[in-house]
Amino acid sequence: MEEAIARNVVLAVPLLLVAVAAVRVRLDLVRRVPAAFLAGLWVWVAVLAVEVGTDWWTFAPAPTSVGGVPLEISLGWALLWGAVPVLVGGPLWVWLLAFAWIDLLGMDRLPGLELHDGWLWGELLLLAVAAGPGLALGWATRHRRWLWLRVGLQAVLFTAAFFWLLPHLVLTAEGSAWADVVDHSYLVRSVLLVVAVLVFVPAVAAVVELGHAGGTPFPWDPPARLVTTGPFAYVANPMQIGMSGLMVLLAVAAGSPGLGAAAVFAIAFSVVLAERQEHAALSARWAAYETYRTHVRAWWPRWRPYVPSPRTLWVSETCELCAATGATLQALGQVGLETHVAEEAPHRVPRMEWSDGETVSSGVAAFARALEHTTLVWAWLGWWMRLPGVGWVLQLIADACGLGPRELPRRETTPRSTVEDAG
Repeated sequence: MEEAIARNVVLAVPLLLVAVAAVRVRLDLVRRVPAAFLAGLWVWVAVLAVEVGTDWWTFAPAPTSVGGVPLEISLGWALLWGAVPVLVGGPLWVWLLAFAWIDLLGMDRLPGLELHDGWLWGELLLLAVAAGPGLALGWATRHRRWLWLRVGLQAVLFTAAFFWLLPHLVLTAEGSAWADVVDHSYLVRSVLLVVAVLVFVPAVAAVVELGHAGGTPFPWDPPARLVTTGPFAYVANPMQIGMSGLMVLLAVAAGSPGLGAAAVFAIAFSVVLAERQEHAALSARWAAYETYRTHVRAWWPRWRPYVPSPRTLWVSETCELCAATGATLQALGQVGLETHVAEEAPHRVPRMEWSDGETVSSGVAAFARALEHTTLVWAWLGWWMRLPGVGWVLQLIADACGLGPRELPRRETTPRSTVEDAG
């Protein structure tokens, strides 16, 4: 009875603090609630991850235990460390010190919790991987700052939630383990891995594309403009397709009915509810969205991209290798791409350069962008080439092979171009 009361108090106090904070900042709830949700979710997933991966403390079994932690405690922890600071505001370091002080005073007094040797190291780890990143994500989302930090932390958060925590809980409940996911012949593992990469790359490329437009995958942290480049030129929901596809693959690999049910639910939710809500919200935000959706389907990709207005590709004419590369790209049948002579550009173009008027890519990234104007197969290769880390390595290799920046002779003439149909 004492343990049950303690668990409910651990949840009730943060809930009360959240309610009070919400009343105080009610005029700013539209910005703070989504940020508080992200911060709280980060803390919740991180707390369960540390609990599963370490043995610094043990919670007594409870009817509501999830991942070895009573749900009341993990949710209260997430609200206190994530939602409350974002709703209240204030310096992040003050909150971190407050969390450390509260835990030092209260952890050994919590009924139903057994502390083991080295548990203070566990507290430091929680502050480092749960409280710190959670507060940073919540603060950055609330103030629309630190764009790529938001993008990166959100990607880590949703990947951990859907492809580690959910499968872990389901597999544990079914009496299985992660070893069952890879317990297949070499051929089967190879096929599963290839299919996983095929659906993973467009999803990650779409996340990066949203980042270039000033937004994130989180619906309440949208980009500043309608994104029709990258994977979005071929299909409207590349991230949902990627998530659903990976969940199906995971269910098949594990032979898990529970994960199969979760995948079916995710697909049904995306098709029935999320698609309608997204269509209505984006149509209200951008007038061009309706036109975009008449050309681009939600779940079935186009073979060639939809390009509402031509993009520009600058390619050198005096560099033989560059000119040959440009000719090869044109031979693939580009859609909606104007190829100009780099020597006639109004600005210095040291590498191949692609632009849509908002974003500029150069070098290997420009070549990858040009591939995205051809067909779905070549576009997939372009998305892979522009993935974080991959593009950087490929550019280093290209530079080492003599494809580095060049000083091109300038020509003061009207640019010549080759224009393909932008349909």
